[in-house]
Amino acid sequence: MNDKNYRDQYFEHGHWSLKIRQTLVMLLSWLVLFTPIIITTATYLAYRSHGRYGHYFWHYAEGFQELNFLAIFLTFALGMIAVFCLTMGYIQAQRAHGLVNKWPLFDINRNHRERAAAEEFMEQRFGKRQQREQAKHFTVKPEQNLSKDQLREVINGEERVAKE
Repeated sequence: MNDKNYRDQYFEHGHWSLKIRQTLVMLLSWLVLFTPIIITTATYLAYRSHGRYGHYFWHYAEGFQELNFLAIFLTFALGMIAVFCLTMGYIQAQRAHGLVNKWPLFDINRNHRERAAAEEFMEQRFGKRQQREQAKHFTVKPEQNLSKDQLREVINGEERVAKE
């Protein structure tokens, strides 16, 4: 039973060299992530406040132009996400209160027909469902192999199941 459990030596007692090494790698990774963010944010803040706040790490006009574009793009993207989330929240609230028709997400009758067609095909090809589910070992004969997209074609009604 112990083989199936996941063990992490980092959280076990001992293993100090592993803990120190992994902690240093983790801190270095966070430093590598945040350093460019801090530099870019401080420089952009200095650019927008004309040097009163932040610090100029670089003075490239193209960089400031790119940051202006990025700020506009991200503002637009966040606005679109907010509109989508608020709209979906409103629709779900209306559905929960019964003020809007609850349309089905799929055709239940079609789903039942497709499942019945697939089950009929599988029963003809491999035997009754109960036998298939209770068999411990089953060898598929070469003529029983499915061709590419054959089950999809049976489900969509493109291939008819031959009656025996």
